[in-house]
Amino acid sequence: MIARTTLPRRFPGFALLLVTLGTFAAHAPRAHPPVEPSLLSGLAWRNLGPFRGGRISAVSGAIGQPGVFYAGLPAGGVWKTTSAGETWTPMFDAITAASSVGAVEVAPSDPNLIYVGMGDLISGGGINEGNGVYKSVDAGRTWQHLGLDSTKQIPSILVDPHDPNLVMIAAQGDVHKKSESRGVFRSTDGGKTWTRTLYVDDSTGLQKITWAGDRPDVVLATSVRHYVTPITGPARVPAAAGGGGGGGAGAGGAGPTQTKLFKSTDKGLTWREITGGGLPRLTGRTSVAVAMNTNGQRMFVIGNFGLYRSDDGGTTWRQMDAADRRIANGQGGYNCGVYVDPKNPDVVYTINTSSYKSTDGGNTFTGFKGAPGGDDPQQMWIDPTNGQRILMGLDQGAVVTLDGGATWSSWYNQSTDQIYHITVDNSYPYWVYGSQQDAGAIRTRSRGNLGAVTPLDWNPVSGWEWGTTIPDPLNPNIVYASGLGILKITSPSEQWINVSPNVDPALYGRTTISQPLAFAPWNQHELITGFQFVMATTDGGMHWTKLSPDLGYPKDVTPPPDSVRGRGAPGAPIGGAIQSLALSTVRRGVIWVGRTSIQPPLTPRSTFTSPATTSRTSSGRATTARRGRRSCTACPRTSRAAASPG
Repeated sequence: MIARTTLPRRFPGFALLLVTLGTFAAHAPRAHPPVEPSLLSGLAWRNLGPFRGGRISAVSGAIGQPGVFYAGLPAGGVWKTTSAGETWTPMFDAITAASSVGAVEVAPSDPNLIYVGMGDLISGGGINEGNGVYKSVDAGRTWQHLGLDSTKQIPSILVDPHDPNLVMIAAQGDVHKKSESRGVFRSTDGGKTWTRTLYVDDSTGLQKITWAGDRPDVVLATSVRHYVTPITGPARVPAAAGGGGGGGAGAGGAGPTQTKLFKSTDKGLTWREITGGGLPRLTGRTSVAVAMNTNGQRMFVIGNFGLYRSDDGGTTWRQMDAADRRIANGQGGYNCGVYVDPKNPDVVYTINTSSYKSTDGGNTFTGFKGAPGGDDPQQMWIDPTNGQRILMGLDQGAVVTLDGGATWSSWYNQSTDQIYHITVDNSYPYWVYGSQQDAGAIRTRSRGNLGAVTPLDWNPVSGWEWGTTIPDPLNPNIVYASGLGILKITSPSEQWINVSPNVDPALYGRTTISQPLAFAPWNQHELITGFQFVMATTDGGMHWTKLSPDLGYPKDVTPPPDSVRGRGAPGAPIGGAIQSLALSTVRRGVIWVGRTSIQPPLTPRSTFTSPATTSRTSSGRATTARRGRRSCTACPRTSRAAASPG
């Protein structure tokens, strides 16, 4: 018998469901008694690593101090090195109101003065919002909040080369609602007051502003659509596929878009749009650069459309190295950037899944740093007084070169990982498993043999960066990992095999990028996972059994006939998949399920439900968190729900 109960509390785009497996209702496991708080009072947090850096969202450096650099993280604040990347120190831990950083800029004329824009640039399905601008006047030791909270995401900051009180920020605004807190904001008093000098409309944000250090009066800015319409019903199959590229409207057609290029010749006081002259139709995410030693005349813009160059201040444009498709955005806009050497305007750097360098003004490029398979560079800062000194932010951390790229510091010294799921095994000392954003699954020992947890105490696991990695509770040498199927990994050989039921082409199981895995508290041989239905195996993946019907649709929506095989005909509701599982430790057979609003690939309509936590005293209570791009006005949101399992 299978009973399905939807909660009385429901939100647009996601649902938390309770599945009761009636055949297992007897012999409930004994409830765990509450832990006496005094037994936990002596515990202290310690850093287990792993010391493998995570994605960097912002970079800057101090001019005149060769070893000093700053890196911003999408959820980890600001970090600083004074040793050119040999060691890194968190500088933002005292700020608890927000942790997502979109931009960092050290004043060129004062290495002690730093501006930080909060809110990571949206790239992909995630949202990391901030609360405006912060400023430090003592090299990051203390911080002052400067307002602009409603800008939500600030991906770019400029500070005048000679006047540290003249600062400009690019603001994207709130992706969930139309607002006027978007555009370029300018301050001449160090952030005490702000004036908006560039505004497109209430749904278009600014994504990049730049100038040449020797001509700060000439400024370029690019805009992008930064608003998605709230969900008003079930997500439906669109009539025709649209374009992507990290934002923008109409990316697949020929009409106007909200991605635009603007120019100022008075340090950002006034602006005019640049169009025509060979400039392509701009779409999605873009980056721009103005070369020094060209009197502000040589400019570059890069996007999904390739790299374009102007030698007359933006009047005319031509595409550079058009035959090399690497010289454009990577992954539809996830990787984007163009930079120019401060001494030689013919030395140009671009970002894709790797980084590339030209020494002939962009006519031809060769590899600079990174594996073509995806080091995924994100940001680059080049010292405007010394082109050999570069800080690069990648998906794997921050690295420094002082010799123009001949040698680099390591990213294996930064505990800045973004971890999706954490599990532990039953060995001693036990292993802690995690799925690390942009780097894959990993495990680290709970105790090192050298007096601390070091790089010798952790190693990669053959799992996916977004999936769940979970050890067998009865055999710590067997680990299961989702994301690219369901992998069964056996140590010490580390041989793996895909045991997912989806290897059967007749199943047509829908999954999320973070497919959940969990062992049943009532049967440690039983591994449970989620597709659009709940499935379980008791023999290590050799055989699987469905435990529920299709849970991918709200109960008031009838699944279309072909929903199992795909997304259906245009206009049909799109089926979701199970994003999270929580198995009751109080009552045998009770499973809470969190469902996404859609199936992959990710789109702006995505809504995510985090792993639910079941009550230790009641099988009918659970807590969950959710986030999404169209589904909420204040993300993330934590909810507690109750339902009768009967």
